[in-house]
Amino acid sequence: MLRDARWEKTLVVVLTVLALCAGMLEGQEQPGRLYRMIQGGMEVGRETYRWSGGVLERSVTIPLLNLKLDSREEFDSAGRFVRFSAQVFNASGDTTRSMYLAEVLGDSLRVSRGRDSLRVRRMVALRPDGVVPAQTVSVIAEAAERARGRDTTFRYLPMGGDSLIDVAVRHGRDTTVVTMAGIVAQLLPAGVIELPVQRIRSEVWNGRDSLPVLPGLRRPAVSYDPTPGASYTAEHVRVVIRPATGDTFSLAATLTLPLRGRRPFPVVVMMSGSGQQDRDESLWPLVPEYRPFREYAERLAREGIGGLRYDDRTAGASGGTLGGTTADYTDDVRQLVAWLRARPDIAPARVALLGHSEGGVMGPLLAADDPRIAAVVILAGPSNTGRAVVRDQLRRPIETAAGLSAEERASQLSAVETQIEEWVASNPWTRWFADYDPLATARRVRAPVLIQHGALDRQVSVGQADSLAAAIRAAGNRDVTVRIYPRLNHLFLPTDGDGSPSEYGALRQQTLPREVLDDTAAWLLTKLIGR
Repeated sequence: MLRDARWEKTLVVVLTVLALCAGMLEGQEQPGRLYRMIQGGMEVGRETYRWSGGVLERSVTIPLLNLKLDSREEFDSAGRFVRFSAQVFNASGDTTRSMYLAEVLGDSLRVSRGRDSLRVRRMVALRPDGVVPAQTVSVIAEAAERARGRDTTFRYLPMGGDSLIDVAVRHGRDTTVVTMAGIVAQLLPAGVIELPVQRIRSEVWNGRDSLPVLPGLRRPAVSYDPTPGASYTAEHVRVVIRPATGDTFSLAATLTLPLRGRRPFPVVVMMSGSGQQDRDESLWPLVPEYRPFREYAERLAREGIGGLRYDDRTAGASGGTLGGTTADYTDDVRQLVAWLRARPDIAPARVALLGHSEGGVMGPLLAADDPRIAAVVILAGPSNTGRAVVRDQLRRPIETAAGLSAEERASQLSAVETQIEEWVASNPWTRWFADYDPLATARRVRAPVLIQHGALDRQVSVGQADSLAAAIRAAGNRDVTVRIYPRLNHLFLPTDGDGSPSEYGALRQQTLPREVLDDTAAWLLTKLIGR
């Protein structure tokens, strides 16, 4: 799972659809529609829209992204775009996150944005057919309707972008295909919209059948306290972090310690995958019962081993700011380890690291520079560079998607390298991660290492586990153990499918298999306690 928000929940299933707004003809009016977005058998979002006179209004809600986006687009009497405005809220709609405005001034576009008030950001020398919001599907139908049965190509500016995208509309006997920025969408009879690569199907609500509450709008209260009768204590703490640059902040964390056992205790620090994760590495509402780090903490406590799990920067109750790299986040963990070693109830020479996905990069990165780290557990960690990981993640859905013609498949595959370069350039984290070589670091790790991987991992391919192990062994560290689990995906959950992130919302089992927890606990027991 990559930490950049635009890709991460591609790496744990994000609904990301570039939007296209079609400027309709003056005077055309349509009744409002409501689209239900289905992915992996789960309803992941809804969108309403209404076109009336020269105004097009939309409202899209995606709980997985904690997003509600309302937009209004205006056209003149000749059907030309003149103004676009949007407000972004949290999913429940009670907190404003940002505002956006784009207005045509002559042959240019004036763009303003802000959180509490709008400020002019730039002038763009463009005259687009429209400015379009992200995370929308109804625009596919609008594009097809504006084409009026003709095969044609439009040009539009995605919200927040600086350049226009081509949007091609091609009509078949029963299907209209809309292609934009490498994404192929199909408009089927009865208004159904399918995006084969993203495995998203959107259906128009008929207005008659009961409409259930959209899941995930408000998260239930989360407790990090022990359950009644637990074999451990839980201390909720704040650890001060002094970054190399920027202001001091604190991370919120939970330290679990066994009720029985010999003090001072060994302890395992748990590092989450990409994105701003909470201390349990939960995936609510996509996989609502998934809290793997809590499961690890409880299982380890039964063996006399403590656990420290923390909210990432800006997540949960933690402070800090975004914009760091994996190396910066690793330094956060370095300071957590120092805080632990200073406690009288913790054995300073028996601190281990357990990292999932990006956390599986951070563990070796820290252990390579800290010879006192007692052991490292790598859960689905990559051995390839970020570029290679993202290339696999982008290519495989295209290569395996049903419903694409050979021409469409080839066209989307040809756009992958451009998409990778756009991802690389998007922020400091991606620029660092793109060319980072995990194997070079792995060769410097001298601590015992356990590598665990799901055989059906489609975010970090399973072959990378053996590559990591080979690199560590080749440098002289022979204390390396590899465990591969059939039928488990990147989340270490069993799947009846192919392990694709698009299946996550439909997973029946949402807790870690006992085998995984037992293997991890048994290995750590040997390395940290010696039995």
